[in-house]
Amino acid sequence: MLLPASLRKTALLFALLCGLVLLLAQCIGGAAATPPDPRGAAFAGSAACRSCHAAQSDSHQGTAHYHSTDSAHTGTVAGFTAESGNRFRYNDSTWVQTERRDSGLFQVAYVHGKEVATARGDIVFGNRHAQTFLHWRGARTYELPLSYYYGAGRWGTSPGFSATHPRFDRFIGRSCFECHSSWIGSRPVSSPTGIEEALDRGSIIYGIDCERCHGPAAQHVAFHAANPKSKEGRHIARFAALTRDQKLDVCAVCHSGSKKMQERSTFYFRPGDTLANYYLLWREQSERSAESAGGFDVHGNQFGLLTESACFRNTKTLDCSSCHKPHSDASRDLRGYSQVCSSCHRAVQHDFDNRPEQVTAAKNNCIDCHMPLGASSAITFQLSDSAGPSAYRLRTHRIGIYPQGSAPAKQ
Repeated sequence: MLLPASLRKTALLFALLCGLVLLLAQCIGGAAATPPDPRGAAFAGSAACRSCHAAQSDSHQGTAHYHSTDSAHTGTVAGFTAESGNRFRYNDSTWVQTERRDSGLFQVAYVHGKEVATARGDIVFGNRHAQTFLHWRGARTYELPLSYYYGAGRWGTSPGFSATHPRFDRFIGRSCFECHSSWIGSRPVSSPTGIEEALDRGSIIYGIDCERCHGPAAQHVAFHAANPKSKEGRHIARFAALTRDQKLDVCAVCHSGSKKMQERSTFYFRPGDTLANYYLLWREQSERSAESAGGFDVHGNQFGLLTESACFRNTKTLDCSSCHKPHSDASRDLRGYSQVCSSCHRAVQHDFDNRPEQVTAAKNNCIDCHMPLGASSAITFQLSDSAGPSAYRLRTHRIGIYPQGSAPAKQ
């Protein structure tokens, strides 16, 4: 039976209204939904961790690890001011300077006052000692010629860059992101010169997030959301249950220096795994590196330096977490580290020629003598308005006895 025309119109309007409501609900729900993690369905994303681990999450977000990479903008970079010496002169006619422009933060090369090259800083690497910048060009990233050095409060050449002529063509591949981010996808593509690596710009996860160290957490999150009364962590790696070598390997993913003889991306490393699955002859390679290079460099190989130490070799419990809180930045208070030393070295006698002021100082500061600052041989740079290269000084993790006032000698 046909409905009257007025009722048919009402029914049609009602159906249209229901359809619009359903469509709007889907749009709103889609906008609010968390996008899938680019690493895959096994990952929950760091935001999911905070509901149960707020203190650790909030603390971690203030660390250099968390800010090891970021998108480059005024809130994440330092030094884009004239006061920071934002110009580097290569010669009388050529210089590069940093500039704020409407579309971002740029490094611009000039010759005889004429702009000859420019690139926007899209990604910033580093947060504590220095900041260097990458520029997207298609599906590839390139390092910019100038970096900002916090200790000097000035700009200088990016590590390894020439101080006589600027360049904007140093390619930075996925392997560099392996230690400065939690993920970036890549794929091989053909080019006129052969096969090139193309990075997936939209997949980058900046900084070191929870799951980079703890492993995939989607199953863990789902279990505890369904079982809120369960207080034992399930479906997640428990660091207390790891062996010392396994704990060290979690840190050594990034703090073991060389990536020579790498078989697969360390983005796939999980706690409890071993780096022997990622490098050919992992332990043997580390030992050979120390012997052939005359010692480990202070930049990037804290693992190698620590394992050379008698303190490490004479105990089965010393690891990175003995001194470093994993969810906090490394403290600048040397007294706290010295207390760790005193837990084993309770009755050490120092020969200070009966100078009581040095005896008092030594009780609160083991570090400057036994883990002194040393110049990196892997990183060279030159500051603006400087006549020569500057030393990039970092604290050695080879605990030892050094001549007073000397940099750590390579062993």
